[in-house]
Formats: sequence, structure tokens, C-alpha cells
Amino acid sequence: MIGYFALGYLSINHFNQIRGTYHFIGLPNEEKIPFLIPFILGYNLVYASIILLYLLVPQWEQFKKVAWGFFWITTIHYIFFLVFPVKMIWRPEIVNPQNFFGLLTQFFFSLDNPYNCFPSLHVAYPTLAAVFAWKYAPRWRYLFASFAILTAISVVLIKQHYILDAVGGMLVSTLVGVLILRK
Repeated sequence: MIGYFALGYLSINHFNQIRGTYHFIGLPNEEKIPFLIPFILGYNLVYASIILLYLLVPQWEQFKKVAWGFFWITTIHYIFFLVFPVKMIWRPEIVNPQNFFGLLTQFFFSLDNPYNCFPSLHVAYPTLAAVFAWKYAPRWRYLFASFAILTAISVVLIKQHYILDAVGGMLVSTLVGVLILRK
């Protein structure tokens, strides 16, 4: 899954960078939302949610469902990225960062260009983790849900995604997660 994500995401991101045609899905007055660089920490909760879910899924059959869920949301997002390319136009360039948050933001911005925005895969992963935790790790469900919500807020506040990107990522993940859990 890591290879599928890294190769696919970075390839599509590069392709979308050179293609030159993008959609804009910012809501009215959304550009007035402040850029709050400390929220880069919330942006990185995606990794914590995936690792924690991996540690908490108790059985192989459940783990296979989780893995299929991540595969399917990744694939669905790739299709969206190719068919409906969205670029975040309000993301500032980080030059000469002055503190830890600035350095961390500059690092992640260097890896993740402002393409592949809709729906937000960054929001989709912790949302899917929350859906699976609801069933497979019920004691942890509220922690996972808070990770998903905080990640969604963070991607908007660091200008990596539009609000509709975050909502789209949550919707795709919730739908895929519920469908997989019904089997």
C-alpha cells in the first residue's frame, strides 16, 4: 500500500503540475481564512491515525478489510485527481522559515505540491481510520474521529486544501468504509 500510494500520488501530482488546466473550488470568502502554520501538526495526524489503526486491528480478516478500504479510497481519489484536477491557489511559499513549524511546513510543502486536491486524500485516510475504529477499536473511536476532524480543519488552515476538498475526502471515505464493513 505504501508503494501504491507513493508512486501513484507523486506521479499524478507531477502530471497535474505540468498539465496546466485546473479547477477552482474555493467557497466565497474562503480565501479570508487565515494561514495558521502551527496547524501543520494537525496536518500530520494522518500518519498517527494510520499507524494507530494498524496497531489496534485485532484480527487478520479485519485487517484485510482495512487494507482493501485504503486501497479503494486511494484508487477513487486517483481517478478524481486525473479527471477533475484541482489546484490550491492560496498556499503561500515558505521562504526562510523562522521556527519549527515553518521548517516542518516547508518540508511537507516541498513533498506535496498544491495539486491532487479534490477530494482530500489527506482527510480521507484518518476518516477511513475513524470508520474502521468505530467497529474494530470502539474504545478508541472518539480519538480517531477527533484525528479526522482536526486533520480536516488543519488542511484548510495551512492552505493545502479547500473546504470542499476536505468534505469530499470525508464523504468518499465514509461511503467506502461503510460499504466494506457491510460485507
